[in-house]
Amino acid sequence: MRNALIFLVLALAGTAMAADTGLQVEIQSPSAGFTVEDGTTSVEVEGIASAIGGVRYLDIMFVVDTSSSLRRSDPSDYRAQGAIGLVQNLSPKSDIKIGVVSFDSKSQIAQSMTSDREAVMETLRLLPRSGSTNIAAGITSALAELERNGRPGSSKVIMLFTDGMSNKNKAYDAAVEATKRGIPIQTLMLGQDTKGGKTMDTIAWATGGTFIPVSDPSKLPEAFLNLRTTGVDSVTLSVNGSEPVPARLAGGTFAGSVPVAIGENRIVAFATSLDGDTQESEILVNVRDTSCAALEVLARKDGQPALSLSDRAVEVVVDASQSMWGQIEGRSKMEIAKTTLEEVTYWLPDDMELALRAYGNTSAPKQNNCTDSALLVPFRDNNRDYIRQAIAGLRPTGQTPIAYALNQVARDFEASQSDRIVVLVTDGIESCGGDPVTAAYALQQQGIVVHVIGFGLGSAADEDASSLQAIAAASGGRYVTAGSAEELKSALAETVATSFSVYRGSTEVASGSLGSAGIMLLPEGDYRVQLHSNPPVEALVSLAPRDGVTLTLEKSNGEISPFEQRDQLPYTSCGNGR
Repeated sequence: MRNALIFLVLALAGTAMAADTGLQVEIQSPSAGFTVEDGTTSVEVEGIASAIGGVRYLDIMFVVDTSSSLRRSDPSDYRAQGAIGLVQNLSPKSDIKIGVVSFDSKSQIAQSMTSDREAVMETLRLLPRSGSTNIAAGITSALAELERNGRPGSSKVIMLFTDGMSNKNKAYDAAVEATKRGIPIQTLMLGQDTKGGKTMDTIAWATGGTFIPVSDPSKLPEAFLNLRTTGVDSVTLSVNGSEPVPARLAGGTFAGSVPVAIGENRIVAFATSLDGDTQESEILVNVRDTSCAALEVLARKDGQPALSLSDRAVEVVVDASQSMWGQIEGRSKMEIAKTTLEEVTYWLPDDMELALRAYGNTSAPKQNNCTDSALLVPFRDNNRDYIRQAIAGLRPTGQTPIAYALNQVARDFEASQSDRIVVLVTDGIESCGGDPVTAAYALQQQGIVVHVIGFGLGSAADEDASSLQAIAAASGGRYVTAGSAEELKSALAETVATSFSVYRGSTEVASGSLGSAGIMLLPEGDYRVQLHSNPPVEALVSLAPRDGVTLTLEKSNGEISPFEQRDQLPYTSCGNGR
């Protein structure tokens, strides 16, 4: 054995030992300058580290003993499981070609070098177990395959597995040839044969590889993963100078997950070879903050919260037809409407002009009175108590003459110069043959907007909703549905207040009403907020990711000025909507 060792040392000294390019490491994924977004908190880093060649490519040859002795030494074929496990753990994004040589008394190419890892694993799974052991033949075939299909500049390595003795002199000759070509042989032996172990250890030492002996076949999967295929002992990963964390090593590739933060992240892979050399590779990964911003639009008039910045006259037109006796959760719709309308009169701003009209509340159904509509309380100062009294006296009895009621509305406003709004609260459609859409359009031509609240529509919701929507659309108003007391209260708050739209460029991206819009989630950008008042009021606002902006439009001494209050929010996906 000593003579063999001396022979090998002399042979190595007289040949071009490995094409020693020094330790190299390269992060191959993600690519430099890679940008991630949408709240990403970590990225998977993959690459190749090698002390035996280049890191752009990795060419691996499995040289696997298929002799009959494996039936006894490894009856469960952990040999195949281990080799397959190594292939599965290779970095999926690294450029790797793999071939398989099987050998017993002779050798053959079981799988030519390929990038198809599934094909390689299937070949390893089907390797036979018969014949004797000829390590030299296996190494020679692997070298020939690497010569034919290996890539220039790649790290080339042979993974040699056996469970028994072979002609050591021929094996040494093959190892010398591998050394001349700069190809290390990583050796793994199953069993406790001393002479065989020394032969495998010598082959690894002579070629710059490592040797792992395994006595228990069930430990083979772990042993395959522990082979330092390309002469690299460890790779650690760090971000922006953080404490390094170990990466997973498999067959010359490494992989690991690192945390990233918004902004620029300098990721460093630090490799250490078996000889103690060190080298690093770094990339920059940018995390783009795509968090939404939050926008809330409010108004104040002379220091007080306001639902409108202009003078506003609102006439509520209430359906008091017989159908309002219908029930919602054990209460009549009329009762719910009366209670809710009374509450609303208390919290509406004192400077908002208010009037009340009803229809269907005086005539019995059999009278078919299609002119049953009256202005119960006209616009005038200090009329809220009168309105509450009128609401309390409503009794649902008659028809639903919506068109007739709307045709009377224009004269209710008289010569008011305020923004003129009608809020129609109804549980059904026209029942007198009138055309409420034409009536609403006529009001629009006079500068009067009709908002419609469909309340408790029940089983006819789809058909009725379409008809009621058309009324609102004809006057430039909005259609809102309500199926409960709370929803009716919200609908009234939304329709009596000044509405607004939020535009990005010329596209409307959000809308609401002062005092009831809540918070709108929007992506970063420049926006224009427009109040639908007379005259219109506009304000510009720029939103950055995580901005929480309250835009307050303040009217004081007749002048309107925008004010912003900004806070920082946690990450919020724009997918949540408003």
